[in-house]
Amino acid sequence: MIKKTTIKKNKKVEEKQLVNATFLDKKGERIKVTDIVSKEDCWFLKRENKYVLTHKAIEEIAHVAGISLNYDVEESPNIVPDYKNELEHVVRITIHCKAKHPTSTKTEGCVHSDEAELTITGEANRMSAPNRGRGYLRKMAEKRGFDIAVLKHLGLYSSVFSEDEAEKFEQKREPDIMPGTKDFEDIIKEINAILNCKSLQTLQKIGKKIKLGVKENKYSDKQLKYLRELYQKEYGKKNNEF
Repeated sequence: MIKKTTIKKNKKVEEKQLVNATFLDKKGERIKVTDIVSKEDCWFLKRENKYVLTHKAIEEIAHVAGISLNYDVEESPNIVPDYKNELEHVVRITIHCKAKHPTSTKTEGCVHSDEAELTITGEANRMSAPNRGRGYLRKMAEKRGFDIAVLKHLGLYSSVFSEDEAEKFEQKREPDIMPGTKDFEDIIKEINAILNCKSLQTLQKIGKKIKLGVKENKYSDKQLKYLRELYQKEYGKKNNEF
């Protein structure tokens, strides 16, 4: 009975979390998030105990709040995307709020804050992006920065996540093949060969041998996926060394 009561209580808390979330529109009037966001543009992320909003929904909230959809982007001077850092993209996003309070005499600030601008870092790499997003990591870093900046500026960040930011949490899962399993042990020779090779040329020879094994149906889908990802990672490292 105690367990059932706890579950029901948690569900009510989850439901109220988004229902009670509010922000100020461009006129300074308090608006419910649920008046702007449709059910199709949000869902509950159990892992983080927060709601997730799509990028489209956050853009709509920004529009209602008077935040410009045009933002400034500054590249990180210290990080260059390469295979050693999993193609890490880091950008600084600065949003601009145009919602001046009608009765305020201040030249700076807006209806939401004493500062009308907010700068947030957005980042994305191959490990924090879903497969569908790995082709546009730079754009994903921008979207994450913009979404987080909007939510923080409006005081909504404690209630919801952005869609692209939530991808990072969804990617926190165990690999398909774990050391000690039969699938792993059956390809341990290939794994060691890839990890211990000393040159790019040697690695390419190993790649050719694995391709022969593919033609002979030597590997399962999980094993082949593991070998391909490991090969690509080591290839990137060796390619930058030579």
